[in-house]
Amino acid sequence: MLRIQGNRVLENDRLETIEVSIQDGKIVNLRAYRDLQVDLPTVLPGLIDLHVHGGGGADTMDGTDRAFETIARTHARYGTTSLLLTTMTETIDRTSEIIDRAHAYASQYAGGANVLGIHAEGPFIHPNKAAAQRMDAIVDPDPDVAERWFRTGFVKMMTLAPELPLAHEVAVIGKKYGVLMAVGHTTASYEDMEAARNFGFSHITHLCNAMNGFGHREVGPIGHIIDNESYTADLIGDGRHIHPAMLKALIRSIGIERLSLITDAIRATDLGDGEYDLGGQRVTVKDGVSRLKNGSFAGSVLTMAKAVANLQTLTGVSLYDAQTLASTNPARRLGLAHKGRLMEGFDADMVAIDPRGEVLWTMVDGSVVYQNQGVANEREV
Repeated sequence: MLRIQGNRVLENDRLETIEVSIQDGKIVNLRAYRDLQVDLPTVLPGLIDLHVHGGGGADTMDGTDRAFETIARTHARYGTTSLLLTTMTETIDRTSEIIDRAHAYASQYAGGANVLGIHAEGPFIHPNKAAAQRMDAIVDPDPDVAERWFRTGFVKMMTLAPELPLAHEVAVIGKKYGVLMAVGHTTASYEDMEAARNFGFSHITHLCNAMNGFGHREVGPIGHIIDNESYTADLIGDGRHIHPAMLKALIRSIGIERLSLITDAIRATDLGDGEYDLGGQRVTVKDGVSRLKNGSFAGSVLTMAKAVANLQTLTGVSLYDAQTLASTNPARRLGLAHKGRLMEGFDADMVAIDPRGEVLWTMVDGSVVYQNQGVANEREV
């Protein structure tokens, strides 16, 4: 049995020293101490990313075990313990191939973050909101293709435009298989959003990005989620995709419980500025911002640990609320009953951070998959 000590975060950012006993990848006992030990690291439940294209020089669409492992290990360095490998808009055949290859890889864990499944972003999106997705591969929703993907049990989330022909039929099928059906890359109106929820849509991908803006007469998806509690949404927490003032407004109007943080990370993550490929398109990363030649954003080089830190700095929310958006809420949205909290009976997925938010170590299923050798010491894990 493994035992670790650390300080967990309670509401209002109060800290409590705990000792966690771990066996067979589970938290079997959690003891809280009366006195706080200030020299221990802060331990958060493992961070869960619903939207990861790549990192460390690899991309989901590379379609190799080496690429998938590189992505998983890269993001584990920054506190991510579970993730959805996210596809780009590609041909049906290529997307099918990626799903099958990733499924085979995930069945034999090779280290780093757990690959929970696939987030299929496209190809059923609106061409007027393609953003960094390939225009030539965009197609109308196909229920037969979608069911074939959903039947694998490995597609956990799909982003599509609900206003497109047969999108509602796809959503009904997805709901049958337990897939999180998300609105995204869309021209949907308020009315489109209302209709879509009746067929199984319940989430919005990278809220505010690749969709109609929030106007005083035409409020679109943003206005609908503010008005209607049946939707949840995720946000790219880099402070660039959404202005900090808008982030504050969304949190205040929608609430902590219905929002999740994502990275939308691309292969350039953890590599620095330069020229990269994203779904067959050239992307330039400069000063930590990734763009296409036309200036459009093209994913991000964000990590979940940085997203947690950014949210606190940009909006003033507590670390407790930030960890809720980065761990508890994504787990709930994917129906992961034993992830997202530091509690007895939950998976031993944890991340320890220092006062600056830097990751000291990352634990997946009770095993340390990353340890920061520059700052780690024996007492921390």
